[in-house]
Amino acid sequence: MLASALRINELLALTIDDLDFSTNEITVSKTLMWKAANRKFGTKGQVVCKNTPKTDSGNRSVSVPGEILEGLRSFHNEMNECFEKNGLPQTKLIFPTIYGNYMCDRNERATLKKRLASMGLPEYGFHLFRHTHASLMLNAGLNWKELQVRMGHKSISTTMDTYAELAPKKKAAAVNIFLDKIASLS
Repeated sequence: MLASALRINELLALTIDDLDFSTNEITVSKTLMWKAANRKFGTKGQVVCKNTPKTDSGNRSVSVPGEILEGLRSFHNEMNECFEKNGLPQTKLIFPTIYGNYMCDRNERATLKKRLASMGLPEYGFHLFRHTHASLMLNAGLNWKELQVRMGHKSISTTMDTYAELAPKKKAAAVNIFLDKIASLS
C-alpha cells in the first residue's frame, strides 16, 4: 500500500492480471464493496467486486518499484501452491482468503487495529499509508497534477485540500523561491 497509495479495497481487488511487469505498473480498474445482508430475502452480507473503481478518475496505472511487483507475484504463486497442496482451486487474486475468495476489508481493519494495539501504537487505519505516500512523493518533488492522477482523485482541489498540510517542505520551498526572486531583483 505504501508503494502504490492504493485504497485498501482497490488493493484487495487486485488480480495477477493487474500487474504489468514490463512497465512496473499496477492497473487499478475495480474495487471491493460490502453488500449488506437482507433479512427479508434471507441473504447474508458479502464482499463483492465492483468492476469500476471508486470514481472514474480511479481508473489508473500506478508505477511502483519492480521489487514490489515481484513480491506480489511471489506471494500470489505461494498462495496458489498452498491451494494446490490442499486441493483448492487456483485463483488470480493477489490477496485471497484461504478459500480463494475476496478478503473483507472489515476483517483486515480489525486485524490491523489489534496488531497496532499489541505494539502500543495508536489506531492508525490503512488510509495512513495513502497519506504517507502522498507526503513522501510531494516532499520528494512530485508535482500536484501527477499526485492527483496517482491517487485517483477526480479533482486536483481534492488532492491539494487533502495533502497540502503533509508537505511542509513545499511551504519552506515557497518562501525560498520568493527570497531568491527578491534577491535577483536587487
